[in-house]
Amino acid sequence: MKTTGSLFPRSVLAVAVAIVAAAPVMAQNTTAAIGGRVATPDGKPVAGATVVVLHRESGSVSTLTTDADGRYSARGLRVGGPYIVTVSKGSDKSVNDEVYLALAETTLVDLRLGSAQVQLEQVVITGSAANNKFNSTTMGSGTQIGRAQLDAYASIQRNLQDYVRNDPRIAQTDKDRGEISAAGQNTRYNSITIDGVRTNDTFGLEANNLPTIKQPISIDAIQAVQVSLSNYDVTQTGYTGASINAVTKSGTNQFKGSVYAVYRDANMAGDRYNRTTDTYSPPPPSVDKTIGFTLGGPILKDKLFFFANYEKLETPRNAPTFGPTGGSLISTGISEAQITAAQNAARNTYQLDIGSPWAPAKVLTKVDDLMLKLDWNISEKHRANVRLS
Repeated sequence: MKTTGSLFPRSVLAVAVAIVAAAPVMAQNTTAAIGGRVATPDGKPVAGATVVVLHRESGSVSTLTTDADGRYSARGLRVGGPYIVTVSKGSDKSVNDEVYLALAETTLVDLRLGSAQVQLEQVVITGSAANNKFNSTTMGSGTQIGRAQLDAYASIQRNLQDYVRNDPRIAQTDKDRGEISAAGQNTRYNSITIDGVRTNDTFGLEANNLPTIKQPISIDAIQAVQVSLSNYDVTQTGYTGASINAVTKSGTNQFKGSVYAVYRDANMAGDRYNRTTDTYSPPPPSVDKTIGFTLGGPILKDKLFFFANYEKLETPRNAPTFGPTGGSLISTGISEAQITAAQNAARNTYQLDIGSPWAPAKVLTKVDDLMLKLDWNISEKHRANVRLS
């Protein structure tokens, strides 16, 4: 018997819509924030100063005014950067460029405005260790993975599970199935969200926490990932292991794109060890092929942007990997003679056909993923994005 096509053909349509305003951070945040204090060179706060936060690639602007303590804060911003932060009051002006923001975190940027009016007699240098993880706003410990890290690290399965292992508390408990454990807990206790939409395996069929063997959004379309453990923020729910929160890329004022292909076959894998016979055997023949592209750019400069991604995967990974002792599959400790005896007993005693353990000759999964995202800068305080996948 020869079978082609997916064992479980499925069409999935998911739409994610987000409207971002200058509001308190909500559960599974998909944006970033920036804040800080404006002061004179001698440390006095500067009230009423104008702070302009500009995202260089999209032209998004947030204009703020410092309070009596010289503090400012902007939320609902794009993840990444670079951002240019400019503070001015009267004839005084200060600029801080090349600022990058992390997902679901507030980046602190303190600014100095004005010039010192005292004569320099002595220079005293003091310092302290930077600590962004343990402060009054942190609701737990976690790891940030930006686009630079995603580009630098390799992933055989091309899924988030391979990348979140940058957090030392994440362990891969099954390499073949992409199964991970957070602090020793069962993989079912993890939560995966993409653009704030939960993408967990609802029915518990896959060990990788995802609905299928393939991640529904290509790793090439992911902008940043946040891994949280031991989070005591009451707005975070649905997990007791790790929260893997990812956001997708957005278009900018420049057209950018990529074309990629990935190939893997059985010759790139090592031989399998059989504990029963103390022998090695080559893995079953298999070929994994992945092709795709990304493209993003402006529809209206500084106002409306698009980002698109297409990816196609062909893999035999849904074929059985366990089998009787003596075969090429991973041994279950059960011999072919025992299976035949069970089949005969069911047929002769109960007139039942209990089936066969043998898989079809070629079981092939074919997946086509398409994603389209629109970002709209409605105003300085309101932004919206729509993702169709």
